[in-house]
Order: sequence, then C-alpha cells, then structure tokens
Amino acid sequence: MLKSNNHSIFLFSISLAKGGAENQLVKLALFLAKKNYDVKIIYGLAHNDFHEELTKAGIGVQFINYKSLVGLFKLLRFVKKEKPDLMISFMFGMNLICRMLKFFSGIPLITSVRNNEISNLYFWLYRISYNIDTLSTFNSEYALKKFIAQKLTNPKKSVLQNNAIKISESHSKSKKNKVFTIISLAHFRPQKDYITLFVAIKILKDKNIPVKLFVLGHTFDQNWPFDKLKSMEIEELVSIVGFVQNTGEYLQAADALVLSSLWEGTPNAILEAMAHKLPVISSRIPGCESLVLNSECGFLFEKQNPEQLAERIVGMMQISEKERQDFGQNGYQYVYDNYREEVVYKQWLTLIKRAIKSAA
Repeated sequence: MLKSNNHSIFLFSISLAKGGAENQLVKLALFLAKKNYDVKIIYGLAHNDFHEELTKAGIGVQFINYKSLVGLFKLLRFVKKEKPDLMISFMFGMNLICRMLKFFSGIPLITSVRNNEISNLYFWLYRISYNIDTLSTFNSEYALKKFIAQKLTNPKKSVLQNNAIKISESHSKSKKNKVFTIISLAHFRPQKDYITLFVAIKILKDKNIPVKLFVLGHTFDQNWPFDKLKSMEIEELVSIVGFVQNTGEYLQAADALVLSSLWEGTPNAILEAMAHKLPVISSRIPGCESLVLNSECGFLFEKQNPEQLAERIVGMMQISEKERQDFGQNGYQYVYDNYREEVVYKQWLTLIKRAIKSAA
C-alpha cells in the first residue's frame, strides 16, 4: 500500500449495504480522503451500495469474508501486512473482530457503538474485551451512559460522537399535497417494525382518513411486505419504493416522517428528516425519544401500538401548516447545531489524532 505524507486509516464494517451505520462510515471515509489520509474500507458481506461514490473518490475497498477461522486469519494477515496507522470499526460484531486484530497487531483502534441494545452474546464478549479499545465512541448519550453503567466500556476512553448530517441552507416544498403524505426511511428488518406502521395505515383507511405512505429501503427480496399490503387491502395507500440512493426528493415532497422502530441508536432517518425541515412521528424508544423531545420536532407514540400511531398521524394532519413548519424548523436548527458535518468531523479529527498519538 502506497502511503502519502498522511497517516493510513482502515475503516471496518460488517457490510456496505446502505444503512445508518454504513452510511456514516462511508461519509467519514470520504471526508478523511479529502483530508489526504490514506483510507481503505474493509467489509465482510459482499453487497456494496457505495461502489460508485467510493470508486469516484479513489477509496479502496477490500472484501474479506470473516465468517470462519480461515477468514479471520486472512483478515489478520492482511492487517499485519498493510500496517495501517489506525483502525476504526462500526457495529458490535466488527468491533469485536477489530479488538482481536488490535490484540495481535498492536494497531490503535477506535470502535463505534451504533445501537442502544446489545445481545446477551455480545454483552459478555464486550465485558471481557472493552479495555482493548484505544477509544470507544457512541452515537447516543443513552448508549454511552448505559454501557458505562453496565461496565461494558471504560469511561476514560469513551466519547459521545454524534452522527454527521449534511445540512443545506434551505428546503422548500414544491407544492401542497392533496393527500397527507408520510415517508419512512428504513430497510425491511425486524427492528423497524413495519407491521405496526401498516396496521396504523389500515386503521386510518377503515376510518376513511386519506393518507399516502412512501417506504424507502431495501426489501432484501422479501415478499411478505407486498403480501401484507395485499391482505390488509392497503396497496393503494402504501408505495414500497425500495432502496433509493438519494432520498432528498422524497423528503421534500412529504408532509411528515414516521419511524416505527423497536430500537435504535441515533437514527439517521430522523436526522435526515430534521435536516429537510420535516416534522417527525416516532416510536418512544431511546435515541428517538431524546431527539424528538430535545428538538421539539414532532410526536411520539408507544412502540408496537398502531392505534396510537394512527392517532399521532391524525394529530399531525390536524395541526395547522404553521405548527408543522415550526416542528420542521425546530428540528432543522437542532441538527444544524449538533449534527452538522463540519462540527462532527472536526471532533473526529481530534479523536483520530489522539488515537494515533497514543501509539507513538
């Protein structure tokens, strides 16, 4: 690997399928490349939604299947051969793998926790390995405090590191929708609980309340979402768009965003909506609750409660346009102050320099 005058950084991810964590990792890689760091992304699942933009930026990617001992040894040999100055890993599974890499290579490591909930298996593996990290970052204050309380991280090495959101100076809706239009940005994974959202739409239909839902996210070739819409007879009200590289056009055209997740870290979906001055309706879970309450950008409902979700959608429909605009402006200002790329990446640079210096 040819090195410039700057340090080399390897970023590790479970996959490069576009999701919240993957999106944040790629954006960080693109930023570091612009700062003349030698950047490479290592990932373990073959799907790559970011190929075009990474290729354009000249960022190398290395697929190494880590799901076997052979794969792990191959990964370790690769890291020892390349000898980056720093490793940065995202998500529990990859954080644990990179702790193994640091243990055997001595290369500094910054881990990043992207979720508030941790499985029993990961819990005990985290408990016995957390001190290996050079630095441990968390994208939600709730997760940071929880991991400290449960002795899953070293408080002296642990840092709150917000997600980075690109902020445009202004967003304006091109026209007023004839039917109240909501949008959901989430892949079809169990934690996103689309069943609750679909049932809420069914409730609204049965009450003759007109609404239109656009769903943006990977279906992963699953048929059940389409079968569910058909069985509930709400096909005409819900449009499953699938994965979309640029969601801005849909966000600008919507009247509100709905996120029905069972758990999150700090959801990019809500941050993106706030950045587009869009009011939010979200399940009352850590991460989402703090964003909505602190910014005063919308409504909360109890998770897995479609009746209450339907009520919140109606409530958002019934408030004045001015009140919805106020929600949108509140969210925009909160994201601008706390999650703007310029602010977040300045903090990342400080952490990176601190981690690399620790090995000098």
